[in-house]
Amino acid sequence: MALIKCKECGTEVSSKAEACPKCGARVAAKPMGCGTLIGVVILGAVIISTFSSIFSSGTKSGTSSTPTSTSSASGAQTVSTPAPPLPGSQWFYDHSDDSMGKGVIHQAMVASSNTVNFDFPYSGMQHATLLLRIHPRHGKDVIFRIEKGQILCHSYEDCTVLVRFDDEPPTNYSAGGAADNSTETIFIRNYDRFMGKVLKAKRVRIAANIYQQGAPVFDFDVSSFDQNEYRPKK
Repeated sequence: MALIKCKECGTEVSSKAEACPKCGARVAAKPMGCGTLIGVVILGAVIISTFSSIFSSGTKSGTSSTPTSTSSASGAQTVSTPAPPLPGSQWFYDHSDDSMGKGVIHQAMVASSNTVNFDFPYSGMQHATLLLRIHPRHGKDVIFRIEKGQILCHSYEDCTVLVRFDDEPPTNYSAGGAADNSTETIFIRNYDRFMGKVLKAKRVRIAANIYQQGAPVFDFDVSSFDQNEYRPKK
């Protein structure tokens, strides 16, 4: 124990005392020893190292907008990319029984690969669909359909649509409106001619006159059409 002088009254006081017994003033804190100082420095270094490790780990494992990379045997990093779509996966095939028991209805449908933005009153982006159908009662049909709007084609009077297969010159096809007077659907004539082209083509573009919208072009990817999926062999 050492004696130190009170900074207020000068009375000698034990260095371990908290206050001067004469005037009550607080005794100055005990100077930090070398051992204590070293311990504080080591503790501080451990705390800094711990927080640095946590921050570094959080940065590496956090959400990132860049593609995931993997390391190869040589140490180089390669970026993983999504697998390409399967050929023909854009086609949808359906087979259902005719409600009158006359046989099976075979259908193959593909949506347009582009969208068209119509003006008022049918505002908004929309796709078109191309439907191929073999019906036991209604025969063979090529059906073109939009989501909303009025195709200028009636059931009682044929209209003309422009069709282009790949890079061939555009060709006029006759078409008729739906029997229920639906304005979004038309039936393109000459199924056999149309199908013969589809089987050889990768791309079909169809333009039909639509009320107040001109004749927008809808583009269809018809590649890898599967005849066996469309009409399975018995």
